[in-house]
Amino acid sequence: MSNFYNSHSKVDIILLKRLIESALEIYAKLISIPANHLTTYVRSEIANASRMAYFYMIKDLKNDQQKLTRCTNEEINKYAEYCIRVYREIVESRHSSTKKGMDMYSSLSFSLESTIIYLINAIKPLSKSNPLETLIPDLFLKFFKQSLGLLRMLNLDLASEAYSSWRTLHEAECVIKLLVEGGEPLQKVYLRHLIYNNAFRHSITNKAESDKIFDELKTKMKSHDLKSKDMKKFIEYGWLYACKDYHEEDKEFKLNFRNGLQKAAGLEEYNQWYEMASELIHSSPIFFYANNSFFLDITTVNLSDIVLRAVGYFNEYVIKENVTIEKSDIIKDMLIENLKHYAEKQDDSFYTKYKDYLTEDDDDDENESTSENKQNKAK
Repeated sequence: MSNFYNSHSKVDIILLKRLIESALEIYAKLISIPANHLTTYVRSEIANASRMAYFYMIKDLKNDQQKLTRCTNEEINKYAEYCIRVYREIVESRHSSTKKGMDMYSSLSFSLESTIIYLINAIKPLSKSNPLETLIPDLFLKFFKQSLGLLRMLNLDLASEAYSSWRTLHEAECVIKLLVEGGEPLQKVYLRHLIYNNAFRHSITNKAESDKIFDELKTKMKSHDLKSKDMKKFIEYGWLYACKDYHEEDKEFKLNFRNGLQKAAGLEEYNQWYEMASELIHSSPIFFYANNSFFLDITTVNLSDIVLRAVGYFNEYVIKENVTIEKSDIIKDMLIENLKHYAEKQDDSFYTKYKDYLTEDDDDDENESTSENKQNKAK
């Protein structure tokens, strides 16, 4: 098998160049312009397709002579046609995705993008990707980068995929909210649980140190009447015992997301949205037959709202810790006010559009029915 991807001869270079030039000529003819007028971007993508095709053409050949025999003008032109078919399908798919997804030039998309990018750039100088030094800035930076990723998915018509990712973003929101509110004492406990996780995942190579951490971990678990089978959930959620709004004596509180992290953070109102996102992740019927239009709408609403809530947590952190931000407050306020305006319009539009499926009731049975309605609309 040829090792062209790792090494190549002069013959490889000559033949590949002929294939690329043939593909460029074919594509230029299709769109009725001279080949030398094709953009650098287009030429680069066609060259990528040509490299793939050339590697396939010579995959079983042993030497340069066999390559020359194989790569006749007729064969090169045939594979150049294949390259252009591949490239045109990619271009058409991209065009279709951006046409169906959230318009990236719309006011709301622009507002989300400009706000998120501003926040990312404001937080970057504070973050060192070292939890022992910059835990909270690290978490905020990851949060807003993930938010930008969701927006990109919406622009590309990957709405249900974006909504399943919103689930992770909401989990991160709950952690950030509690750590900002709890300040340094809670953050220290959270950091200790990160160390427990490293030991559990065998990331600590010093056996004596690892054993010492496990002894501490077991002692802490015993103090909460937990068994060895509870170790994983204690590592992930045990830091909640140090939260002022997590009540260990209350049987409604548990070491999990819904009855632990989300409940302590006071964000239970988003539980039904979270459960629907979980359905998407676990390959249920809603995963295969998701109503993309509905998920575009619901993810747009939830992304706008969660970004605005996160701005509030970030502002609280900046004030509490007296953090200096090397960015204009006027620009930030302008961006946030603009996002609030379009987020409110999107909320109103969403709840008007789906009012027959989304109702608010305090009765448990009716809430269950509402949840079923939401999931039916999602299909």
